[in-house]
Amino acid sequence: MSRRRAVLTATIALLMGATGFVVWSISPVLSDKKPTATTKILARDGSLLYEVSLPEEGDRTNVPLSQVPIRLQQAVIATEDARFRRHRGVDVAALGRAFRDLATRGRITGGASTIEQQLVKNLYFRTKRRTVVQKMRELVAASYWSFTHTKDDTLERYLNTVPLGGQAYGVAAAARTYFRKDIGDVTLPEAALLAGIISSPGSAEPYAHGAVAEKARSHALDRMVAEGFISNGDADDARANVVTVFAPRHPIKAPHFVFQVLNELEGAIPGIRDGGYEVRTTLDPDLQRTAEDVISSRLETLKDQNAGNAALVAADARSGDVLAYVGSADYFNDDIQGRVDMVQAKRQPGSALKPFLYIAALMNGWTAASVIPDLPVRFETQDGNGYYPKNYSHTYSGPVSIRDALGSSLNIPAVRVLHDLGLVPFFDTLRRFGLTFPEAPDYYGLSIVLGGGEVTLRDATQAYARLAAGARGISLRDVTEVKNAEGKIIFRAALTRPSPVYDDESSVQAAWIVSDILKDRLARSRSFGEANLLDVGKRVAVKTGTTRDFHDNWAFGYTPDFALGVWVGNADGRPMQGVSGITGAVPIWHDVMMLRLADVQEVTWPEAAGLVRKDVCVTSGLLANGTCPKTRVERFIAGTEPSRPDDWYKIFRVDAASGRLADESCPSRVVERTYLVPPPEYSAWFAATRYERPPDTDCSGRTTGQRDGQVMILSPLDGDRFEVSDRMAALNQSIPFIAGGSATAYRWRLNGQALESDEPTYLWTPSPGEYTLQLEGADRQVRFTVK
Repeated sequence: MSRRRAVLTATIALLMGATGFVVWSISPVLSDKKPTATTKILARDGSLLYEVSLPEEGDRTNVPLSQVPIRLQQAVIATEDARFRRHRGVDVAALGRAFRDLATRGRITGGASTIEQQLVKNLYFRTKRRTVVQKMRELVAASYWSFTHTKDDTLERYLNTVPLGGQAYGVAAAARTYFRKDIGDVTLPEAALLAGIISSPGSAEPYAHGAVAEKARSHALDRMVAEGFISNGDADDARANVVTVFAPRHPIKAPHFVFQVLNELEGAIPGIRDGGYEVRTTLDPDLQRTAEDVISSRLETLKDQNAGNAALVAADARSGDVLAYVGSADYFNDDIQGRVDMVQAKRQPGSALKPFLYIAALMNGWTAASVIPDLPVRFETQDGNGYYPKNYSHTYSGPVSIRDALGSSLNIPAVRVLHDLGLVPFFDTLRRFGLTFPEAPDYYGLSIVLGGGEVTLRDATQAYARLAAGARGISLRDVTEVKNAEGKIIFRAALTRPSPVYDDESSVQAAWIVSDILKDRLARSRSFGEANLLDVGKRVAVKTGTTRDFHDNWAFGYTPDFALGVWVGNADGRPMQGVSGITGAVPIWHDVMMLRLADVQEVTWPEAAGLVRKDVCVTSGLLANGTCPKTRVERFIAGTEPSRPDDWYKIFRVDAASGRLADESCPSRVVERTYLVPPPEYSAWFAATRYERPPDTDCSGRTTGQRDGQVMILSPLDGDRFEVSDRMAALNQSIPFIAGGSATAYRWRLNGQALESDEPTYLWTPSPGEYTLQLEGADRQVRFTVK
């Protein structure tokens, strides 16, 4: 008797539990309760950036099933629930696959949801996490729905409520949003597109993600063929039809930023778009408006040079807060592909990575005073071809300090330093500053420092923010706080002091030295002059970048508490016409930085602890000893400071009358004069600059040394190979012929044709062929090839 009672009790308990579960599952369907609040995206001051519309309040038009084209109905059924007309809300076969996935993979991977299940989930369970229990609730609710509604009623409700991206809910709203037409006019290619994006309305939204949407459309057509709704020929004809998609329009501020925030939050809060949340972001609305206005006005001056777009990121270098985020000049402008977020797009950075090379170099023994040859050079590559870096100006500066090389963004010294340092240390530094690349360092080679890889504006601006913070691991952030529908804070960004990117304290010192160089107006005067838009009247570090063929240009600048990055170009990759960083991105950077610092009296830069100060000769980088005419106080990481006095400038005793070296036969007064005697590798270059060399003959007529004025060809080098491109302007591909040694005129012969120049550099416009180059007075000729 007791056993029978126990069985009866257990049975009653199970029935009550099952009944309770069923009631719990269908209660949302019975109550039909809808969320009462939208998700709001707010700026840092609480002002509204965007209100994410609910399905009930978004762009939705209810239409009877009879008005929905049969091809669209078929496309949806074939794609989402092929056995829709044959089951009662639950597809047992598909459900079996789901349980098999659960048993073998530990999770339900999808593919089992019927139209009824999707409908009840979209209407009543949008914010629920995807668990086994929740899946069972949806199964029960879907079965209940199926028993209380006809198939046509179900399909009509589904087609009127299904989210299709772009704030369009239902097929009628989607047809109007994307095709600008009534639902009854939707064609088979358009129907397949709408059906295809149902499973991923965000990532397959057809205007922003056209390639993904096209794959989804093709899949929908395949499913329609498989279900016998259309023939293979119909599907092929539909694929050949190009569907014109229009951009959705909704009241929104900082649209690229808003959608980036929503995309970032969706992983942690799946129902963020469905209503009930308040998101407080880091965006400064005043700075955002300033950035947008400046971009608009500055691009207007560049439109004749085929520069149609720009992007900008501004961040607090102490917290990482994104203060301004402009993904394009106009989100709704189809002509510039305004929906493409150029803050997140990968593009070549030009010279913008050079500061991070020199941080690595300073940590490995180089100094700001180290002298690097800015002379023609060829590096052999793994494929056997020579790599021949050139400066943007097609000129050479001979010996230059790292300070001047970085400040003036000289290419050849940077490539020389990278060659000697090695690719691995440089890529490690880039990684620590947040810049990563998909391939191994050898894939990119030495050209990486001149823009041979791709980065995003966001990542590059973050790297400069880390530099501004003294080589600390600042990470950009968009959101400070999220509240749920009850007003409870479910996320709050932590305020923590970031750790250094290296354990070695020398990284902080190297970052300070690089920042000191980037704010040194004199150091950049060689390339940019002393009066330019890089100067904002305060001590601000700044670096530009320009790709070789004018596809992209950049400007990055920072103070200890603010970082600003700007990109100018075209989203489709079309080259601009002669627009460099200094003429494209820098004016935008300048105007925004000026407005940002308008109320700042002075920008202070606390010096990194432990640096050593030494007075050095600018020309040689060695210790000043009273002979060198141009010196400066330089900072060094302890242990890297020079210990040898300058020996490039030497004192000679000279006969005042004749200018010859003094000896016992000199008839006149003997004086002491200081002359530059550079190392042999620079002698020919200095001779070409017509600098005053020491006399090589004494008063008795004896020659005391070899004159260094011998004319010679410095560039090109023998065996050089060059390539020209039809896609680039000829002027941008000029090959410089560089002479060393002193001459009143430099007379070249190229394959026998005479060329003459008063200066040691002659710019030649190349054409394919084999060439022999001679220089009058030189004792050798060089051969090179142009392909």
